[in-house]
Amino acid sequence: MCTPCCATESLNTTVLPHSTEDGAVSKDVPSQEAGSFSDSAGAEVFGCRTAPPAPSKEQSGELAPPQTVAPELTQGATDTATSFEVPITLAGTAEVGIGLDLAEGKSLRICRIYQKGCIPEYNASVSPNRQVQVGDFIVGINTKDADCTAEELVEKLKDGGDMRIAIRRPFEFTVAKLDKNGGGLGLDLSFHPRGTCAKIRSIFSDGAVPRYNETVSDDMKIQVNDCIVSVNGKTGSAKEMVEALGSAGIVDFVLARPAAS
Repeated sequence: MCTPCCATESLNTTVLPHSTEDGAVSKDVPSQEAGSFSDSAGAEVFGCRTAPPAPSKEQSGELAPPQTVAPELTQGATDTATSFEVPITLAGTAEVGIGLDLAEGKSLRICRIYQKGCIPEYNASVSPNRQVQVGDFIVGINTKDADCTAEELVEKLKDGGDMRIAIRRPFEFTVAKLDKNGGGLGLDLSFHPRGTCAKIRSIFSDGAVPRYNETVSDDMKIQVNDCIVSVNGKTGSAKEMVEALGSAGIVDFVLARPAAS
């Protein structure tokens, strides 16, 4: 999928595993041409360990609704637990019970929670401030180190067995009225059309975003691996958000990253 009108905002990219329509994982997916946002990384959905295809909207009764993105700076959920571990055992036909946005970079963002699986069972056994929520990030498995890549985390989930999943709540902030001044944002994004966010793969030296970063404190700078979760009021569809980023001259967008532990 290419997004026209964004000729200055992408480069050729390395391809990560891509989730095909039947849920199989294929590594033979061509990268997009220069001049388009990248959609080369797949949206992996782990309702079970064999990664079935994402459910249709008609099956939405099985899904937890997505969290509403706050229009101002927020520290993840309203509780105080910004990081914790979830112990689960994946054996036999055991399901994880979550959907994941898979894009290049670090961490995995949780985009769905199903009614059945290890994570829903865990949620039912703990207090609300320790429950896994849509929008949370998986930053490690059997380690609290937040340096794991999305591809490494996916492979560990597929391996199964006893594991402790390191969860971080999202740190969200809004960039308001960013004027592209007739140019580009200066971003290279990794996303999938069926995903719910677009992850920043790299930031160029020229563009609206690097200019913005020169005006704000370090904690408010847009960073590589930040996830764009809302663009000009659009949420829930990476495809629509990226199209909005390309077509609008002035953009408001909300970004999320794993909160500091």
